[in-house]
Amino acid sequence: MMWRKVLSVSLVLGLCLFGFAGAGSTETIKIGVVGPRTGPAAATGAAFEEGIALALDVINGEQGGILGKKMEVVFEDTGGTPEKAASGFEKLITSDKVVVTVGESHSSCALAEVPIADRYKHPLIIAEAWADDITAKNSRYVFRAGPCNSGVVKDNLLGFIKDYGFKRVAIVAENTDWGLGIKKLAEDGLTAMGVTFMTVETERQSQDHYTELNKISAFEPDLVLAFIYGFGVHYFIAQANETGLFPQKALILEGAGPPSLWPEFWQNVGDAGNLELFLSRMHSKVDFNPVSKKYREAYTKKFGKEPTDYKSRSIYDVLLVAADAIRRAGSTDSEKIVDALEKTHLEVGSGVVQFGLEKGDYRYHQWQPPMLIVQWQNKEQVVVYPMNVKTGELKKK
Repeated sequence: MMWRKVLSVSLVLGLCLFGFAGAGSTETIKIGVVGPRTGPAAATGAAFEEGIALALDVINGEQGGILGKKMEVVFEDTGGTPEKAASGFEKLITSDKVVVTVGESHSSCALAEVPIADRYKHPLIIAEAWADDITAKNSRYVFRAGPCNSGVVKDNLLGFIKDYGFKRVAIVAENTDWGLGIKKLAEDGLTAMGVTFMTVETERQSQDHYTELNKISAFEPDLVLAFIYGFGVHYFIAQANETGLFPQKALILEGAGPPSLWPEFWQNVGDAGNLELFLSRMHSKVDFNPVSKKYREAYTKKFGKEPTDYKSRSIYDVLLVAADAIRRAGSTDSEKIVDALEKTHLEVGSGVVQFGLEKGDYRYHQWQPPMLIVQWQNKEQVVVYPMNVKTGELKKK
């Protein structure tokens, strides 16, 4: 694809201009990135590469670098597995000598990295791993400038269910740290709201969901919350349509977001994807601030298309946060960078980042960005929640 060729050229140029990925120059300040470049969520790695290229344009270009040096990014592939994430993260610290690490997309990987951040007293800024436990561990060195399960459930899902008047909700959740965590929060919230619900668990990469769908259909829901990350949710949507559940009897809200934006989505689900709902942090008609608009324009100019996978902006935002903290710290000393991160008040593409400082639960070192609920309508993305930024009406059939 043309834009991938453009990206490849851009990254090669980045090697020359900015020392991207391992030039080893003393004239650069190294920042680590962790995320999946291989495995079922490799599309996230591609989105991260786009965001990194755009962030380097800003940080090393118009911002003039950091402390008189260029920022250099070293991207370590986690493959989406905790073991590979832990070893890769440790390599970034001990071998590549990065001063801050950002990224992540899998909660199980991020949870494997937290004790390593503590052991080496190394600042880690999570972009897209949602399990509350990541920041609930209250590590001095771990921050999250991205969604957490509690924020998504309380700020988005429960309000959507209430405002649109759904009466019976089925939950299908993968049996991972993220899936089980967000399932429990949704169950607690629905119980408090007095909404009738049922729950089934599944494997993340399962390609056969007919057993779960039989149980869900018997419950007769009007909404299904699908907490499945990866291609598994594509199979679930296609089979829900095949069995006559979706959209005829119930809508499906995919609770992870990016799998509904991956290039393989329409290949895997076909016309069954119409009217599917998903969570997102980005939409072409919703600019949260001037930085959001500037990002979208820069993305379109560089890659020749509108941005779709919001994780490109997620990594862009946390790289801006890291650069800002190092500048204000005036040093690459980890303790000084952590002190600066705690004082962050920076406008990025998703809003103004300001980390929670009160210890005791997941809110410590957490900043929750605003989220959108988007519906595919004839392959067009329509924002249907929150109500004050919606770009169209929710369709149920």
